[in-house]
Amino acid sequence: MLALLLAASMAAATPSAETDVARLGWMSGCWMQVRSNGRVDEQWLAPGGGMMLGMSRTLKDGKLREYEFLRIAPGSDGRLAFIAKPSGQAEASFPLKEVTDDLVVFEDPTHDFPQRILYKRVDATTLIARIEGNIGGLARAVDYPYTRCPAGN
Repeated sequence: MLALLLAASMAAATPSAETDVARLGWMSGCWMQVRSNGRVDEQWLAPGGGMMLGMSRTLKDGKLREYEFLRIAPGSDGRLAFIAKPSGQAEASFPLKEVTDDLVVFEDPTHDFPQRILYKRVDATTLIARIEGNIGGLARAVDYPYTRCPAGN
């Protein structure tokens, strides 16, 4: 009986994937990073149906260099995961590690690079995406400081 009560209380304390994804509404919308020779655009639909859908593209010297289809949805184990399908690469899934009102971290230590994907809300118009991990035993990280796209863009 005690084991049953303990299991029930632990299940009640564990947020559902639906609750977790609803906390990420601050990521929704159009984000951009303007660079001297191009830009990176990332677009996220608001949470709905227990998931978020996104896409990104990188333009350099006026040409498409990379694109990626993204989703934040329950993985095969029911836990929320960041699932990415980059251009020319296999799909990869990163389970949720941490979620707060201003930060979300996804991690798969077995993935090549990156092993972690983070999004941090700085304010209403600023979002920092970050990928990090190890390459050849050396810690690496790449930041994508985004600003909200102007209306109509």
